[in-house]
Amino acid sequence: MFARRLTVIVYFAVVLIPVLLLGTDGPWLSGGDAEIRVKTPFPKKFNPGTFRDFDEWFADRVGLRYPLIYAGSELHVGLLRRPLDRHIFFGRNGWMFWTDDAETAPATMADSRSRLRFSQPELSRVDANIRAVRDRLAQCGLPVIVVVIPNKQTIYGQYLFSDDVAAPVTRFDTILRALSEPARSIMIDPRPAMREAAAAHDPLLLYPKTETHWNELGAFYGYRTIMTALARSIPIDHPETLSLDRYDVKAFPYAGGDMAVRVLFSPWRFDDSYVTVQPKVPLARIEQTEVAHDHTLYRNPDGKGALVVFGDSFVHKLMPFLAQNFAEVHRFSAEQVDGAVVAQLRPNAVVFQMVERHAERLLRPPRNLPQVCDK
Repeated sequence: MFARRLTVIVYFAVVLIPVLLLGTDGPWLSGGDAEIRVKTPFPKKFNPGTFRDFDEWFADRVGLRYPLIYAGSELHVGLLRRPLDRHIFFGRNGWMFWTDDAETAPATMADSRSRLRFSQPELSRVDANIRAVRDRLAQCGLPVIVVVIPNKQTIYGQYLFSDDVAAPVTRFDTILRALSEPARSIMIDPRPAMREAAAAHDPLLLYPKTETHWNELGAFYGYRTIMTALARSIPIDHPETLSLDRYDVKAFPYAGGDMAVRVLFSPWRFDDSYVTVQPKVPLARIEQTEVAHDHTLYRNPDGKGALVVFGDSFVHKLMPFLAQNFAEVHRFSAEQVDGAVVAQLRPNAVVFQMVERHAERLLRPPRNLPQVCDK
């Protein structure tokens, strides 16, 4: 019994003494400091998940945890030049790409190589889902658009493929070709405008090299595509915000995007820059409120009307732009249109957004669609 207890005591001593002497992170030996993620707090109450929460709290505070992680990144990323995460694909000139098929490891960029396809029954399901949303919201007089944000490799494929390789046919291409006219009428494809913008702004980038998401310049062109589509159905307040001349565009070096910092634990290892787009004269003081964990409200006292946006993490950079044109913009982190939400908020328009690598989400039927016109 004493030996068993001694083993436990020695284990905690080995783990905790470095914390007392050197802190959780230990001495930083990397090229610069960068927050990996917020540490898990100590559990405040006892419930079925308390032991899991304590485990995460403890793991975040193991002595020398981060120095050991960075030692691993020095070996694998710095010396061997291979990603620690098998969903990351290294391109040329310091570019990183997140896999476009989350079920494949290591990353093979299957969709970008024309190796993924929807079957004909699946394409029919996608068409039926989009038509159902369009037809039901049209019965209530509500315009709706579906916008698919391009993968980074779709815009900057020259850093993934050889220069002489033609643009591949992706799942999104097959969807566009298979859609009926009613469904195609609300499907927005920002790729042509963003490819043109990428060429025009070079060397400024629309997507950071080491980030899974776009930057503010990429988001601006996504925003302009969305608002141009909405303008065909509803009047747009402050249309002048769609001109890039009204913004200051600046680039600056930074530690790296989420792939470099949060996944590969390599801040400042890769040469990268971030581009911001800020109004020269702010339209108004826009207020942001976290209504729920999946619902964020943006209020603009100088705007008109309301917009509901269902989408993924790419929406985050869109919101400051969209909030310039509406009195209220409701952002919901969602993978489907929810008719109950639309019925409750009664917006002037609805946007459903998703990133290209999650094209399979279009197979999911909308939720609570019959409730859309309920008052």
